[in-house]
Amino acid sequence: MSVSGIVNDHVTPLAGYPHVRDDVTLRDVYATLKHHYDSAEQFRSVLVLDSNDRLAGVLGFRELLHALLPEYLKSHEPANYEGGRGDLASLAPLWQEDCAAQCRKAAAMPVGAHIIEAKATIAGTDPLVKAIYLFATLNANILPVVEGERVVGVLRRVDVMAAVADAVLAEDGE
Repeated sequence: MSVSGIVNDHVTPLAGYPHVRDDVTLRDVYATLKHHYDSAEQFRSVLVLDSNDRLAGVLGFRELLHALLPEYLKSHEPANYEGGRGDLASLAPLWQEDCAAQCRKAAAMPVGAHIIEAKATIAGTDPLVKAIYLFATLNANILPVVEGERVVGVLRRVDVMAAVADAVLAEDGE
């Protein structure tokens, strides 16, 4: 397949990509990811959909791990605290004893509080070059593929890179 194709030539159908409804807990998200890991396909994010398969947001590894942190570690600015070295990472050892409890607490958290907005969406009939441009200019690993307002699949950066690599390495320059 060439870079002159369309998004549908490279899409992962929704049934083959981890996704959850917007009314579940983080435990459900972790279970969904674990299921996919146990089946040998590893994904780095989960789509969150409403009951009509419209995109509510995305949960990546960073958001899932961030949800586990206690409030005193969630700040991006180091707080003033006695004995601190001025960087937030020096607080992490304080969390050692509470980490397991925080994981149990996170299991019951609703997913909605932790999702982020997708950087962009794309239609299956869009040219692949549009996806190449979006991946080149956005900090995104996936683009949800939509038909109207419904999510039908996901375009992954890794799959687009495979098509681009084929085009760059093509001997006949097509």
